[in-house]
Amino acid sequence: MLRYAAARIAHTVPVLIGVSLMSFAVIHLIPGDIVSVLAGPMVAPDSEAAQNIRHALHLDQPLPLQYGHWLIGALHGDFGNSLVMGLPVGPQIASHLPVTLVLTAMSLTFAIVIGLPGGVVAARTRGRWPDLAIRAVALLGLSTPPFFVGVAAVLLLSIYLPSFKTLGAVDLHGDLLGGLRTLLLPALVLSLASATTIMRYTRAAMLEVLKEPYMATARAKGAGPTRVLIRHGLRNALLPVVTAIGVSAAHLIAGAVVVEQVFGLPGIGQLMLNAIYHRDYTQVQATVLVVTMLVVLINLVVDLSYYVLDPRIQQHG
Repeated sequence: MLRYAAARIAHTVPVLIGVSLMSFAVIHLIPGDIVSVLAGPMVAPDSEAAQNIRHALHLDQPLPLQYGHWLIGALHGDFGNSLVMGLPVGPQIASHLPVTLVLTAMSLTFAIVIGLPGGVVAARTRGRWPDLAIRAVALLGLSTPPFFVGVAAVLLLSIYLPSFKTLGAVDLHGDLLGGLRTLLLPALVLSLASATTIMRYTRAAMLEVLKEPYMATARAKGAGPTRVLIRHGLRNALLPVVTAIGVSAAHLIAGAVVVEQVFGLPGIGQLMLNAIYHRDYTQVQATVLVVTMLVVLINLVVDLSYYVLDPRIQQHG
């Protein structure tokens, strides 16, 4: 297990380096001169004030040296200061990230709780009305944008259930239960597309497993239908489902950007959009790096879970 985990972690190192390069390139690919943005239109690009800003940001050095300065700082948690607020970027990300992580975790939990049993039931009743109904609902959930569902949910609840809090600040430190209650509806809205994806993968995998001879053997030995379906069927169908769960988790982090805007949640998505709106390039750079690293870590967790689920990998690991 340790050798397999070390190999997978080693494979992520080049990916993380590529991610850091892409995040660093964001500030250099944006049209315009960042120094002109900071100094204002009244300051000439070749003035002393502009040169001082350029020197403070290491922009007067070659790109490899600029990348080295930025990477060393990022490895120590120093992403520089916000170009708009003048405050360190790291603490701002740290204050907004928990909301996004909790929202994503709750959404993924909802997606698994909805999608996994739904896929099993659809496969077990293939061609009958439960299967058709589940597939119709899955298609509807997959084709409906989260922002539309979110806006509709806020409007309906504000009319018919005004006591239910749908918008506002989230305090996960001072009032954990209240914060989770506020995140309940956004997490459910965000989970719908992922739930349908997991449902479809589970159904397809279960349909293949149900055809295997060992399923008939288990029934012939007297195992109950539920035991056969769960222990022998679902267990052997989990590998592609875990892949779908990992992909869904990555999509949830990206989808949180939209849902946080709809529900006014102070997450990292809202922080990123505000930074883009105010052209806070340092904030955008750091936020892109953190979000992309989260996606890479999710893929690493999925790879490690294959070792637990697939005995063939254990034999060669």
